[in-house]
Amino acid sequence: MTPASSICMNCRVYAILLLLYPSTLRRQFGEEMIEVFAQQLHDACQRDGWAGGVGVWWCVAGEALRASVSSHLQIVGISLVSGLAAFSLMCTFFWAMQL
Repeated sequence: MTPASSICMNCRVYAILLLLYPSTLRRQFGEEMIEVFAQQLHDACQRDGWAGGVGVWWCVAGEALRASVSSHLQIVGISLVSGLAAFSLMCTFFWAMQL
């Protein structure tokens, strides 16, 4: 697979991942987000090889998770702060259960 086709394939996957974001954000910034992602992926792979690409995807995954959780919590009327607090308490509970 050539570097250009690899970046193209990654952009298609990223475009699918953008479905986790609120529709208004996707309509307003979706194309620009894909362009920035492609440039970041290209630069990271040029600089650090495949490890650079993994680093970009790691950042993307974290951002997509935060954006999707935030938007879905807002839909059900829970603020991000209270949602994260509840999530933190739940994680602490399950961690304590493992002891």
